[in-house]
This record gives sequence, C-alpha cells and structure tokens, in this order.
Amino acid sequence: MKLLILLLLIFVTPIHASIKVAVASNFKTTLSEIAQRYQQHTGDKVIISSASTGTLFNQISHGAPFDLFLSADSERAALIEDSKYGVTGSRFTYAQGRLAFWLPQGKNVNQQTLLDFSGRLAIANPKLAPYGLASKQTLMQLNLWQRFSYIKGTNIAQTYQFIDSGNINAGFVAYSLLLQNNKQHYYLIPDDLHQPILQQGVLLTAAAENKKVLDFIDYLKSEATQTLIRDKGYL
Repeated sequence: MKLLILLLLIFVTPIHASIKVAVASNFKTTLSEIAQRYQQHTGDKVIISSASTGTLFNQISHGAPFDLFLSADSERAALIEDSKYGVTGSRFTYAQGRLAFWLPQGKNVNQQTLLDFSGRLAIANPKLAPYGLASKQTLMQLNLWQRFSYIKGTNIAQTYQFIDSGNINAGFVAYSLLLQNNKQHYYLIPDDLHQPILQQGVLLTAAAENKKVLDFIDYLKSEATQTLIRDKGYL
C-alpha cells in the first residue's frame, strides 16, 4: 500500500524543471525579479549565473552547461549562435542598455561636468563588458579618452561598486543599476555617443528541444515582461 501511494505521488505531483541562465551582470537584479515572477506563475525555477559578458562567453565556449545566454551585447550572442554551442535563428533582443556618467558627490551633473572632470574614472573593461566599450566610445567621441587614467572593473556591477564604495569618485555605469539603487547625481549619456547596447539572448544547444526553456524565452519577450524591463532603465 505504501509503495502504491508513493507511485501515485510520483505520477500525480508535477515535476518542475530548472532553467539555467547565464546573464550579464547589469541584468542580474532585473532577471532575478523576472525569474521570481515566472516561478510563481509556472513553478519552474530559473537558476542564474552572472558575470561579465566576456567571461560568460568564454565559459559557454568551453562547454559550460547553461540553457540560455543573456548577453549584454549582440556581438557575442551572435558568435555563440553561429557556433556549435548555440541554436541557429534563436537570437533575440531582450533589452537595450543605457549608459550614465555617475558622480555621487556632484551637483547638477551634465555633459559639462564630464568635460570639466579631472582624476581617475571607473569603467568596465572594454574588452570584456559592452558597457565598458560604450564608455570608451563615448569618451573618444568627446575627445576625452586620453585625458584620464582608469580603473577597470571586470563587469559593470564591479565598476558600480568601485564608485559606490567611495574608492573612485566617478565613472560610467549602467543606468539600470542607478535606478534600482535609487542613486542620483548622474548624466544619462546620449545614445548617439556610442553604438547601441543591444542586449541579446541566444538559446544554447543543450536546451534546443527543451520546452521549458522555450516557454521562458517567450515569457521574456512578452509585453508584460518587456514593460517591467523598460521600468528598470532599459530601452
């Protein structure tokens, strides 16, 4: 009888999957909120691994067991899609990032504040992080790249911490991080000063036929989720 009850429980109780997502550090907090809502709605748990886009790209290129790659740029998402690790035709834009110059002790921070600034700047490493590349492009457009010395974070979250801790007076961070932490004294960089920060996702080969992962991608693309993403500081 006990065995029969156990078997009934196994077949009657729904089995919920875990969806393994590699996500760029700027989007981790937003994804955590999305994942929580998704689990409440479906019962499926989203396991989040976060690092710089460059770091995640290297991990996936060496066979890391993820189901979905949420990059902070389009370039590395495309490279994964075109490799044996990605599913051809699965790439999609889930958000467009915005960059800000942050000077916590400043007042009425604007472009002139940046032009007049002297000292070290914190930026994400342009070779690893799309927000770092956008920072470099902005500074080059304004003919400021050679003026400063830099401390470079491995990702935009670490760059934010450099400034928030007071170790560095100013730098370039994701606008979304400033919003979620209720920060002030920043200048939102015009989009025409750097290439668009198109944050793209790609389905990974290991999950090519996994309906749970495909359903989660549909959830990311849904109007309700996209509205939440916009509210978090993305275009």
